[in-house]
Amino acid sequence: MNLAQMIERNVRRIPHWSAVLSETRNYTWEEYNRQVNMMGNALRKQGVSKGDRVAICLPNSPEYLVTYFAIVKLGAIAVPFNIMFKSSEVCYIVNNSEPKVMVALAGETMNGLMKMREKIPSIEKIILVGEHELDNVLSYPQIMQEESDELELVDCAPDEVVTILYTSGTTGQPKGAMLTHNNFYKMAELNSCYVDLITDQDISFTGTPFCHIFFVTTVLGPMYKGAAVVTAPRFFPEKALELISKFKVTHFAAVPTMYIYMLETYLKDPQRYNLRAWRNAQSAGAAMPAEYIAKIEDSFRVNFCENYGATETGSTAAYGRLGHGKAGSIGLPSDNWEVIVGDQNNQSVPQGEVGEIVLKGPGLFKGYWKMPEATEEALVDGWFHTGDLARVDEDGYIYVVDRKKHMLICGGYNIYPREVEEVLYAHPAVLEAAVIGIPHPSKGEIPKAFITLKSDCQAIEAEIIAFCKERMAAYKAPRVVEFLTEFPKNYSGKIMKKELLNRYVNM
Repeated sequence: MNLAQMIERNVRRIPHWSAVLSETRNYTWEEYNRQVNMMGNALRKQGVSKGDRVAICLPNSPEYLVTYFAIVKLGAIAVPFNIMFKSSEVCYIVNNSEPKVMVALAGETMNGLMKMREKIPSIEKIILVGEHELDNVLSYPQIMQEESDELELVDCAPDEVVTILYTSGTTGQPKGAMLTHNNFYKMAELNSCYVDLITDQDISFTGTPFCHIFFVTTVLGPMYKGAAVVTAPRFFPEKALELISKFKVTHFAAVPTMYIYMLETYLKDPQRYNLRAWRNAQSAGAAMPAEYIAKIEDSFRVNFCENYGATETGSTAAYGRLGHGKAGSIGLPSDNWEVIVGDQNNQSVPQGEVGEIVLKGPGLFKGYWKMPEATEEALVDGWFHTGDLARVDEDGYIYVVDRKKHMLICGGYNIYPREVEEVLYAHPAVLEAAVIGIPHPSKGEIPKAFITLKSDCQAIEAEIIAFCKERMAAYKAPRVVEFLTEFPKNYSGKIMKKELLNRYVNM
């Protein structure tokens, strides 16, 4: 098999329908496939063959999607990472995965990387997209100019690796999750047929970077069905709303932070946008505050679906069914997935009690690249231990309580920061919130809240604390509140609590 067979199926069936859209290009499936084939032949000329790694450091763009499937068709392994990474971060991933070729965006990061070229010895060729004045690199459009637009798929075993996707590295160095052709193909089918409910006449768009596992839901799922994919290099709330209007997007997916900023932008001038085609809104990557779900559905007039998964699960292991979701829940297990909320022996805890989410299914990764010990720790008897704490209600719906590592103990009481954050989000002035545990001489830890406020809103520490105490047990309420202008976030938009902890320690 080969993951790219979905592209060729669309070429045979709907060759002249739109496949990849941007503000400057509109590729039909036939045109897109020709671009993929030319890039595949160009990469082969640069020495890329089955099993070789190829690094991708590009923004969401037609070039990204062309490069990705060119690598896949050759039976090589794509190693994507974010254009926002600094050269030192790129160096770590490159030296860990040892790609032969890198396809990257010209600019500051590549300028810095070229100065330390001797520190990435595995890279034989660098192909740049965009204008540059660098020597000893190849140009993306030039290498494709005289290449054939025909390329035969390389047959791969279902369990052969198609992508090494690095975890976000919120703790320690990122780990490279090895995901197979079968992982991605099965999860593309799952997302398109069950989660997205998408058709070949729909149009999908995402604010998340393609180097994130959400790529399976937002790109591979739609492509599996033949839907068109809109690309935009960076997320800006106003721009996202404009593109949804312009391209008549039917399916949009983003992390919670993006929706929060889109809502604030939209509500200032709703008449500016035409969102009538938009039907389905999906969220993943972090917990969506329950307070915002009704606002998303009511303001944008869409159906909302929260997805749950991880890099290691190949995307969606559980999700809220459209029209049947429960606010604050990640829904029910996905088709063909086994998901339990269990104790240390992988036995389900009683209904309503808190346990760790452990799971297995068709998207489960093969292991961490060059990290056998980390693989053994994460995969126990075929089950992946997520590190997420959750409970299950009487209908089987799963509610994530928090990350295991985020739980704090205050005077002997367990406090889950997410529960406190949900209350904070209900405050009319709060835009974003995060809670951590900070040391206390007698109680061990106490909860501290970090908050950003909505534009034109004000609040003080005492007001926030009192608001929380009125809505939850007093011991759970934050004892300290710090107001920020913005949160530190990783490339996928997730708040970096590790940075908040460092901020406290270094004060």
